[in-house]
Amino acid sequence: MDLDAMSEQHRADGDLSSSYYVLYNCAHMHNDVPGLPAMVAVRVERDRAAGTFEVESAWHPLVALAEGWLVQRGADPAAFARHGAILPADQETERIEALLRNSGDKRFTLHDDYSFDSEPYDIWVIATDVSAADPARPVRVFHDRRQTDADTYTLREGHFASVEDARARTTDLDTPLPPAAPAPSARAAAALFGTSAAAAGWARAVSTPPPGAWPPSTGRAPTR
Repeated sequence: MDLDAMSEQHRADGDLSSSYYVLYNCAHMHNDVPGLPAMVAVRVERDRAAGTFEVESAWHPLVALAEGWLVQRGADPAAFARHGAILPADQETERIEALLRNSGDKRFTLHDDYSFDSEPYDIWVIATDVSAADPARPVRVFHDRRQTDADTYTLREGHFASVEDARARTTDLDTPLPPAAPAPSARAAAALFGTSAAAAGWARAVSTPPPGAWPPSTGRAPTR
């Protein structure tokens, strides 16, 4: 198995030290099963006084989910050093990654995921958010898409009423994801100013911005 480091950090406290890694399986497919996650989170803990070490690992579909798993085991969410030539494309990607990295083990219940092994190397994850701002649409689809001509990736989220609705969306990954409902302040402003186009535009501006269209997936193969 050919693994590349995507992110890592190291911590030490006296005779105890820990290393945290997110590694990418460059073969895309492992165990001869298509669609399995390609990111593996690894925690290595060493006790120099006792001369022992412990290794723990788990597979995840997204780098941020792998980092979140490591955070739950002692990693600092702000201390990961990112590696590799493929970087987040924009601030929205970084915002969603921070959400996943810092969500703990209680907020999201993961139901399904799939990692494609051909361009544009789409990854989708379906999860229920127990802290959803809109209780009528607690299920999210997280969609990661590579821009192979720019060596970047874009992560977006969509909000759904059920796992079945979310799963149906994954059959057409070029369809824009439905955004979150307006925040309470936006709904209050819309009620105050009426239903005019200006009020609706203001409400959209203060709520979560809707995802844009995906960039073209043409270009050279990614480098890792």
